[in-house]
Amino acid sequence: MRIFHLLFLGCTSLLLSQKKKLDVVSNIETKVIMLKPIGNNSLSKDLQPFYGFGFSGNLMTPINFGIGLDYSMLFSNVIYERKNIFGNIASPTLTIIDVFLTHREKISEEFLVEEMAGFSYYNQSSTFLDHNNEKLKNTGIGFNIGGKAIYILDPEGYQAVFATGRVNYYSTNVYNENPEIQKYYNHSVFLSLSLGYRFNF
Repeated sequence: MRIFHLLFLGCTSLLLSQKKKLDVVSNIETKVIMLKPIGNNSLSKDLQPFYGFGFSGNLMTPINFGIGLDYSMLFSNVIYERKNIFGNIASPTLTIIDVFLTHREKISEEFLVEEMAGFSYYNQSSTFLDHNNEKLKNTGIGFNIGGKAIYILDPEGYQAVFATGRVNYYSTNVYNENPEIQKYYNHSVFLSLSLGYRFNF
């Protein structure tokens, strides 16, 4: 019994010492986001940049590799000159769920960098202007890559602020007999920048 007691104390001390060294195993984040679609496609040509907010969670191993989950909700407006092209549809809301692998590089005691790559799910919804509460919904999938610069705020390493740059590829399933029109509505690339707060535990 004494052996198990000593082993438990040893493991507890090891975990606490790891936390003091910023080798945290998990964190949560909140952030504000700006997202700009690029290329010759509907989201880029017909809409203004998206703005919104998001929440994230990450699990990091002691060898600085981990996995993360992002949930973002973004809002845009139809460009006035493009309303006839975009159709009889109100300004869209875009929901993005990103699942990604991440790797951490420790630059200094206060500064960290994380690289990310993963899979994305998209849900775009808009309300028809001439139908009350009737919505047009469109889902898509894709991949994402990006990087995050993190600055630690306190000596214990629990609080941090960060800036994230990310590239998302978007692909959906709108059908049209004209391949060029189908491509115009089916694919896009998103560039996004987010600023946020992280709490490590």
